[in-house]
Amino acid sequence: MRPVKVPPMLQALVQTAVLSVDGKEFAALTVCPACGGAVAGYDWKDRKFATVTDNGEPRPVMVKVRRFRCRDCGKVSPALAPFYPDTRLGSPVVDLCMVLSRTMTPGRTVAFMRTLGIIVDRGTVRDLSARDLPEIATAEIFGVLLPRSIISLSMVAFRNL
Repeated sequence: MRPVKVPPMLQALVQTAVLSVDGKEFAALTVCPACGGAVAGYDWKDRKFATVTDNGEPRPVMVKVRRFRCRDCGKVSPALAPFYPDTRLGSPVVDLCMVLSRTMTPGRTVAFMRTLGIIVDRGTVRDLSARDLPEIATAEIFGVLLPRSIISLSMVAFRNL
């Protein structure tokens, strides 16, 4: 397979977006999603948002998600966070996998994402492609179709610099 060429600005944009959530806490939930009852804090859970390449070494990007227990039905629910149900990666990373896999094979998608500095495996790309996820809004940047979720995340990161 020939090497994947990615504009350096695109790589910086995606890296900045993903790294901007490292260590962030998500703690917003006002009512129980199951019954609408009042919720009380339960505990915190560390979740892996993505794995990035840092000086050639894999580095997890972690976030903290608050969990709540419903006072009425007792169900434990996570705070609103950037994750799709039953996925192990942050929704912008999932969106990127989905958008790229529309025009590339799983192996090519993995190589392209690795060039962007995000590590996923081919099986993950295949599994995500088979899921029934909502329509992903996209925009073309530097000749590459990217999900708007990555672009939005990078804009927030640049504002916080």
